[in-house]
Amino acid sequence: MRGFLVNYLKILLAISAIREMAGGIIRTTTDAAIKKIMARRSLPFEDCGSLYQVNYLNIDSCEKIPCSMQRSSTVKVTVLFDDNGNGVSFLKHEVRWVFNYVKTQALISPDPCDGNQDCILNVNDEKTYWANIFVNETLPVMSGSMLWEAKDESNQNLICFEVPVIITV
Repeated sequence: MRGFLVNYLKILLAISAIREMAGGIIRTTTDAAIKKIMARRSLPFEDCGSLYQVNYLNIDSCEKIPCSMQRSSTVKVTVLFDDNGNGVSFLKHEVRWVFNYVKTQALISPDPCDGNQDCILNVNDEKTYWANIFVNETLPVMSGSMLWEAKDESNQNLICFEVPVIITV
């Protein structure tokens, strides 16, 4: 009887281990599928040296490149990135408008993005943050790009991307 009980427990442990491994595989497969879907829905951008992978970029009112941005408007930017489990909870933004190699600082809010605002959140195994960018009324009406860098407390560049834009009246 004791041998039967030991074998029964071994079988239960094996089934439990298989279920746990399968659950991990299913969870990993589901996460990978969600990341692929988000990447396909992301606005195209050029990575310019991110430490963490940017999986999704959304700029309100921008459905195609170049993003049309109206002077004197405020535009919400949302980014989904994988922080490799490092628990990123602080981002200082450096955003510049680039026109014919001339860079102009952009106004961002909130900046920095830290625990005092709801601008950085956990989403599954990833992080998402949002910030509002002000499209200054003095920007030239022309094509250029928006260069976005997000840094940690030590000024290490965590996220960097560039998006073509066109400033309109």
